[in-house]
Amino acid sequence: MRAASKAAWVFLLILLAVGLAASPALAAGDTAMRLKVGEKAPDFKLKDVMTGKSVTLSEFAGKNVVMLEFWATWCDICVREMPNLVKLHNAWKPKGFELLSIVLPSGNVNAIKKIVTEKKLTYPALLDADLAVATKLYGLAGPIPLKIVIDHKGVIRYSHVGDYPPGEDELPFVIEDLVKEMGKGK
Repeated sequence: MRAASKAAWVFLLILLAVGLAASPALAAGDTAMRLKVGEKAPDFKLKDVMTGKSVTLSEFAGKNVVMLEFWATWCDICVREMPNLVKLHNAWKPKGFELLSIVLPSGNVNAIKKIVTEKKLTYPALLDADLAVATKLYGLAGPIPLKIVIDHKGVIRYSHVGDYPPGEDELPFVIEDLVKEMGKGK
């Protein structure tokens, strides 16, 4: 019964991702998640699929601006944007930025490891095997990829669903502002 309910959640997420990602009417900032900008980001603990080490959001509190990237192996947009996320992570990590990818279950950890290796991810790939973080804590009920940027105080400051049109990407500006804010001790 438990495997059936997990499969139902995965099926629901697939339907939502396909249906909503294809909809051009999805408003900017409408991430189809329960949490909103300005709210405290819930802490979590997940394991990195490559190292097996546990990672918590709270370990970055007060030290880093953090971006959560919710994705799945079956999401072509998610995989296609990874090289840009690696560049973003490498550019901003020395300045106090951390990227945590949260992988929705695909049924095959080896497929996740293959993508992480092929795309040369420089940030942790954390498996949300039971969807506790995605659905229970963050209330994700819509399309992916979903990016959530959290300031050094643990407050959600930005969210974006989907990829960015060529030549348009707000993330470096958002991260720059929050890193500067962190440096000022705000």
